[in-house]
Amino acid sequence: MYQFPGNRPVYLSLRRFHFPLNAWLSALHRITGLLLVICLIGYLMLLNLLTFHPLVTLEAIRDHWILQCLHTTFWISLSYHWLAGLRHLLAEHFTQAAHYAAINSKTVSRIMLVVWSALSLLSCYAVWGGV
Repeated sequence: MYQFPGNRPVYLSLRRFHFPLNAWLSALHRITGLLLVICLIGYLMLLNLLTFHPLVTLEAIRDHWILQCLHTTFWISLSYHWLAGLRHLLAEHFTQAAHYAAINSKTVSRIMLVVWSALSLLSCYAVWGGV
């Protein structure tokens, strides 16, 4: 019969792990990529609706809240995915340890989050505020 070795935990809860900031940013990069694919499907459904239903026009649905949520999700996801992708590309480009450590530092990660927050607020204002 199998004997449980030692005092290792039986159930590993993800809430008990403390991931570094770069791990969270990498996971968010994957999530925003998935959101971009979902937005693409939403835009293709919108194109299908506009093409095959003559009563539906873009002017009629321009201010609908579902379309505004789709636009907001698209621009917020695109801005983060682009910034994180650029950071990943720069980290792969610089092979020296000092440059790689500088790009993957917490300071650069926090600057990226601040820039993304500003872009997110700008996109929310542009979609919902009527710029």
